[in-house]
Amino acid sequence: MKTRITIIVSSEETEPVFILDVVPVANFKEKTFSKLRAAFPGPLLDENFKTLQTLVNSDIYLKFLSRVSKQVNPFQTFDEFLDTTPPDAEKKIRPIFKKHLAHLEINDQDIASFHKIATIDQSTAILLNLKVRLSLRPQHLKEAEAREVNNGPVSRRDPLSAPKKAESPRSESIWIAVMKFSTHAAETARKETQNTLHEHGQDEGLIWLAIQEPRILGVILNTFIDPLTPADFLRWIAPEGQEN
Repeated sequence: MKTRITIIVSSEETEPVFILDVVPVANFKEKTFSKLRAAFPGPLLDENFKTLQTLVNSDIYLKFLSRVSKQVNPFQTFDEFLDTTPPDAEKKIRPIFKKHLAHLEINDQDIASFHKIATIDQSTAILLNLKVRLSLRPQHLKEAEAREVNNGPVSRRDPLSAPKKAESPRSESIWIAVMKFSTHAAETARKETQNTLHEHGQDEGLIWLAIQEPRILGVILNTFIDPLTPADFLRWIAPEGQEN
């Protein structure tokens, strides 16, 4: 059922009235799933997730992300969505800063920088979980991390880079906090993905993951690229004790 909302915008010259049809979020997700399922019948686990990459950059999906993220202007790409800091980053990350940088005033840029680095480094946690050589970590993730570490607002005060012997204990403690946050987030993502695919099946589960947890899907798509394969992805989400 749609809810009609009237928005009146007044000016000296005219007083236009705009009528917007607002679909409840739950219904909107169902409708989006149906559209995506029809447009992308599968299989979605093809080489380098090419079909899934096309799905997340489709007009259907980008309009969905803009709507649920309350964006005034639609996202142009899925990467543009991933580059935005989610609303819950504040409550998750500020306590970490209070613990390790209690004497510093933390602003929104600090929160965003920490979140970006931690998101990027989830791929490292995934590779470690798979016992894959870290040299196989996608190059674009290495470059993204280096840019954030070198240019981010936090790094200018206390570098969020791998600690060297000469670095202060405080710098090292911050890096450890990033790694712990990333490892926990990656394990949460693994279990959420595992549960979603178990409940809905492989292809429909991936579409529901895109709708319910778009940032988890972003981590997956940015990690499991050549030389990693969909088989590595399935091995990552395999139930404990059933890994090959």
